[in-house]
Amino acid sequence: MTLILFYFIAKWLTKADLGVFREYSIIMGFVTLVGLLSLDFHYIIEQKKTASGLFALWQLTVITSVVGFILLSLGAGLLGLVYKSEILAKLFRYTSVFFIVEVLRRTVRSIATKRLQFKEMAVAETLNVVFYSIVSLAALYFYRSIWVFLIVFYLGNTVELLYLWLRNNDIICKVLRNLFSKGKSRLLLMTLCVYRTFLTQATLVSVINQVASNAPILILGLMVNPMLIGLYFFASQLIGVPVGMFTTAINQVFFPVFAGKKDGDIGNMSSRYVRLVGSLGLPLLLVFSFVTIYATDWLFGGKWNEAIPLIMPMFILFGSGLYCTPLGGIPFIKRKPSWELFWNIGGLVLKVGAMFIGLRQSFELAIWLFAIAGAVTHLAFYVIAMLLVRQNLFDTMLKVLGSLIPTLILSGLIFFVMHLQPWIAIVSVVLGCGALWTGLNMISKGMLISDLRMLTNFRPESK
Repeated sequence: MTLILFYFIAKWLTKADLGVFREYSIIMGFVTLVGLLSLDFHYIIEQKKTASGLFALWQLTVITSVVGFILLSLGAGLLGLVYKSEILAKLFRYTSVFFIVEVLRRTVRSIATKRLQFKEMAVAETLNVVFYSIVSLAALYFYRSIWVFLIVFYLGNTVELLYLWLRNNDIICKVLRNLFSKGKSRLLLMTLCVYRTFLTQATLVSVINQVASNAPILILGLMVNPMLIGLYFFASQLIGVPVGMFTTAINQVFFPVFAGKKDGDIGNMSSRYVRLVGSLGLPLLLVFSFVTIYATDWLFGGKWNEAIPLIMPMFILFGSGLYCTPLGGIPFIKRKPSWELFWNIGGLVLKVGAMFIGLRQSFELAIWLFAIAGAVTHLAFYVIAMLLVRQNLFDTMLKVLGSLIPTLILSGLIFFVMHLQPWIAIVSVVLGCGALWTGLNMISKGMLISDLRMLTNFRPESK
């Protein structure tokens, strides 16, 4: 449904509209992330059976919601000036109330994650998508404005918030009734003092990672026309949406589960996951990206043809990100956020540096170099995570490099069939991908099928 909605949005809204929407959503998410000071992560991985972490989280949530709303409303003009967009300034000036929704949603989601409510979270996300998809299609059909889409989008997040709130109403009401009562009012300050090193490092990690991941928007957005940001957003959505459907579910399950696993178990599960990514995930994403290149002109009538050169860089960026999907929380789980902090700093310097070098030539080259730098940092993070769970470095490198072989073979096939008629090329690549998977599964004597069953049938124990 998300892809269907995106099809109509891309047809009905302008490139500049999509660029402004992406800038708004990234800034909103960034401020939300900073405002909670990683107390949501701390609460999820906290091993103690006390409620102090939850009380501290909710106290900060209330304070951040109010302060952030005021700052975004008053600073709207400055944001519009910096990003050279009057419409962005107006959006923040009149819709900053959604910041409160975003902070509350992040806090309530952390409670659901802590309680392993994966089914409830899936239902909440489905309600969110169904609501904003149906309402957006109906509203945009009559009034094609970025205002309509943005408001409906965040109303969908409000629906998700309300559902998860109701599913956890017992614990939330218990906390809110005594949130600032005598004996509880100092919990936030105490928590910030006791865990200041971890929270500081974790917040820096998250902030740097957010800037590095969204550098084309947060940084290039300061220098280029919003239309170019819209082209980047379009290409990233084409590839990122199907990837995100998979990675969101994986992250929700593996993050709290890994927190209770031994190093050997984490290493074994990660090895099987990487084997599956290399043999199935990356080849399928490559085929999808290849088909998308041909389909973009046909589906959108040439409106978004300028975004076609950015599709393959998005494959490199999001495809390599699959390696990090189940391991994103390992440094936090192992209480080593400093490792991820150094990795993030290195990744930020590499990505931004590559992007600026490319921008001297063209926006397209800037995105290509950004994607390649992103792939390097993604694979490096996988190695770091495996070292944290005490896996052999040489074996880890061999597994990563070996997993790339099927994609390289398929890339070679694509190179040779690109000059053929589009339908012949697409059929050839699809058949080649199927033959490659079948051959790999036969060579591995059914291990890939076994890995796939592990992933699809994985059921963590509920608390």
